Amino acid sequence: MWLYDLPIAVGLPLFVLVVVGGSLGILLLLRRWVRRMAQEDIEWDRVLGYAVGAYGVFYGVTLGLIAAGAYGNLVEVDDAVLSESSSIAVMYRSADQFPEPVSSELQAALIDYTEKVVELDWPLQQRLIVPETTDAEVGIIQDAILSLEPTTTTETTLQAQTLVVFNDFVAERRQRLALTSLALPGVLWIVLAVGAVLNAVLIGLIQVTNLRIHLLMAGLIALFVSLLLYAVAGFDHAYAGPVAVEPIYFQDLIDGLFIQVP
Repeated sequence: MWLYDLPIAVGLPLFVLVVVGGSLGILLLLRRWVRRMAQEDIEWDRVLGYAVGAYGVFYGVTLGLIAAGAYGNLVEVDDAVLSESSSIAVMYRSADQFPEPVSSELQAALIDYTEKVVELDWPLQQRLIVPETTDAEVGIIQDAILSLEPTTTTETTLQAQTLVVFNDFVAERRQRLALTSLALPGVLWIVLAVGAVLNAVLIGLIQVTNLRIHLLMAGLIALFVSLLLYAVAGFDHAYAGPVAVEPIYFQDLIDGLFIQVP
């Protein structure tokens, strides 16, 4: 979608311009016909008032619920990314207590994995492609943990606890990858698009003598609708678009935890 290739500073004004312009265009196309029909039907305003009021409630509630759902998807993805990066941090800290050379091998494997998530996984997920680029690194991390041959009770406990965190990490990684294609069903986008057009049509059917007032009213309503639609589109694909989950949690590990001297 072209909207996902543009930054907010460009995409938002352009999207608003298209929606508002389309709404005002519909109004201008209907205005002459409405003036003629309204004069012939004394119940025009009363019937239209009921229709606009009922439609406004239905479409407003629908749009609000869909926007909340789309934002919920974004939050779910962000939580999955945070959980995975937190598990990496816990394993990295635990590796300090492993004997050498296992400690250095485990930490090196965790650093390598994290860097490849940022450099390889994320560009693919931004293109809505489920990556397989870090599968081998997960195996290396597991091998490093299992390479420890405990000689004390403390080492046995430490290895067992690290394996528990590793299993959580694998599940969290799987969740992050599975959510790559998370998006609203296409039928909901049809509902939103058709609803926006019907909203513009109903506003255009209102009889307003002053054209400027009519355009201002329609423009303000279309502006608000366009902002909500843009927000839904931005939240829809959590890894792509102007409002997207970034690999900031992984980058924080690279820039902070991994460069600290034990």
